[in-house]
Amino acid sequence: MKQINTLRHKVIQLLNRLDFFKNFSDTDITLLVEGKGMIVLAEEGEYVIKEGTIDPTLYIPLSGELEVRITNEAGKEVPVAKIPPGETIGEASFLTDNPRSANVVALKQTVMFRCSRVALNNLAPSAREKIKDQIIIKLVERLNQQNQTLSNRQ
Repeated sequence: MKQINTLRHKVIQLLNRLDFFKNFSDTDITLLVEGKGMIVLAEEGEYVIKEGTIDPTLYIPLSGELEVRITNEAGKEVPVAKIPPGETIGEASFLTDNPRSANVVALKQTVMFRCSRVALNNLAPSAREKIKDQIIIKLVERLNQQNQTLSNRQ
């Protein structure tokens, strides 16, 4: 992936539009951007996350589309979800430092906000808690969607 060098205030404006950051102050977002949060570009077909790697980074697509794929017992990648702009990927590894549990591939050119652990650590404790709260909300929403899908199949 390549970093997109853009004006700091433009990045802050972009993040202010996302539901993920709705409870954040301008200061929180500014500190996140200045603390190594960055905008990156993934080209179509490029792997954003590779299963089994250790990379405590959170991504939020701003445009484009991503696909989550898991490797089945036959060693073949199987698509399991599409991630539209505004959603998050990489939450579990970001919080726990565990290896990535799936591959994530750009289905088309995708611009993303990339938040590293360094960027998180530069925030005030209250802002770190807001990020963790938002990640928990996103994970619970996904779990509910999966439960609903399973329930509809029965």
